[in-house]
Amino acid sequence: MRRAVTFLMTVVACALPSGAQAAAAGHHDNIATATNQTDATHVSDFAWGISRQRGGDVVDQLNSARAQSTCTDCGATAIAFQIVLVSGSPPKVMPFNEAVAINDRCTRCATAAEARQFVRVTEQPVRITGQGRRELADVRNRLRALSESNLPLDELHLAVEAQESRVRQVLDTELVTTADPHEDADVLDAELLQDSAG
Repeated sequence: MRRAVTFLMTVVACALPSGAQAAAAGHHDNIATATNQTDATHVSDFAWGISRQRGGDVVDQLNSARAQSTCTDCGATAIAFQIVLVSGSPPKVMPFNEAVAINDRCTRCATAAEARQFVRVTEQPVRITGQGRRELADVRNRLRALSESNLPLDELHLAVEAQESRVRQVLDTELVTTADPHEDADVLDAELLQDSAG
């Protein structure tokens, strides 16, 4: 039987250049993996992460979406979004972002992997405003729904890009220094910071 493998890797631009090598798996890594081997079904995985760190450490977070289908009339969708806020002067900035979608001996399958990583390095510690946190919570919920929706691939991609734009808008307009007296205390909900579902 002829083996047909479709391989797609997308490295989505960060605020800073991404590293050429993936970091070893760690607690700051954000990974969504969806593998389907059952005919006429759809599986999904969604991962969302927001992390903050001081500039003394290497910025080497991994954000990964991997989807694979080995079946008939089936599909798999993996979506991973990660925000990394870094203050100070890190010795190295080499985050890694990947999206891999594979159809392996798959007939009439729709396999999608969408990964977006956003890295911001600032001189002073920053936080996301209350309005920004509410916007990101809505983005997270919409992305989770998209991962489960089994949309056609082109529609899914456009919908994910729309949510990517919203995240960029928040990071462009809703970051303030932690010492800003005009903002409420920064209490990020744990579910907003890290959310990964299998």
